[in-house]
Amino acid sequence: MSEPTLKRLFNRYLRSDTGKQQSRYLTAGEIALAHSVFGDSIKLDAVQLKTAWWVLKHYAVSPNGNIYFNSVDWITDFSEAPLSKQSWLIHELTHVWQIQKGLKVVRGAIINRKYDYVLETGKSFFKYGIEQQARMFKTILYVVIVVRTAKSGKLVFHF
Repeated sequence: MSEPTLKRLFNRYLRSDTGKQQSRYLTAGEIALAHSVFGDSIKLDAVQLKTAWWVLKHYAVSPNGNIYFNSVDWITDFSEAPLSKQSWLIHELTHVWQIQKGLKVVRGAIINRKYDYVLETGKSFFKYGIEQQARMFKTILYVVIVVRTAKSGKLVFHF
């Protein structure tokens, strides 16, 4: 296939993305959610959520301090979404936090795709993989929500 043909096919693919490209900053609720996990250790004022044609459905990537989703996964406010979506935002914000701390997120994610972890006494947080760190912050979110719910006197689980 010639280069002009490939270029035409690629351009046709770009135009075929039916999802409207969107971009926004974090909502007040999302910022509060992030602070409940990260405290003041993350800078959130410049973080943008964006849609991009090149992100696969049900995936998100945070290669540069912004978070990119496929247009079908766009959520207007993660703080109002189910816990699974809130934890997805926290996972991606972990990558933003890692970038802010000087970690090479893209390289780290390529080298070590492990998500599961075992806490080891004396092991530095930064010795865990990029995705393991993100999984740990998701766990912190769950603990924060359970503690907050328990303090409110409401049932965490309804039977």
